[in-house]
Amino acid sequence: MVGSSQRMSLARSRMSVAPVSGGVAARLSVKQAELQALQQLRVESAQLTQELEKLSERIDTLVIGGQSVASVMDSWQGVFRAIQIAQGALFAAQSAMLQRREVEKAHVEHENVPAEDPISTLGTRTIPDTLVRIPIQPPSTSS
Repeated sequence: MVGSSQRMSLARSRMSVAPVSGGVAARLSVKQAELQALQQLRVESAQLTQELEKLSERIDTLVIGGQSVASVMDSWQGVFRAIQIAQGALFAAQSAMLQRREVEKAHVEHENVPAEDPISTLGTRTIPDTLVRIPIQPPSTSS
């Protein structure tokens, strides 16, 4: 009976080894799949990092462009102010010229004197002030 009990215990040990070695193989397979997934995750993370760096550079470019646009928009206020001043000066000059013409016309009609030649009266007419641009910053010279 000893021979048969040894055979039975040997068979049992083989049966217990087979499932254990099968379990190790299954665990090894699972771990290899997990390793491959982690490697893929590392590759995709590196790609995402590169894309985010490119996006960061583009955003920096947009910020710089936005600052340039803000600078231009700030200067438009000065441009509109200058236009308004010029229009006011032009309107004042036109009003003064119209009033002067009306006074001259009334004077000529009142005295029945023929109107003078505009060329001869050029020296006596009041000419409106000229609008002159004065640069705030010296012009930059680029060579």
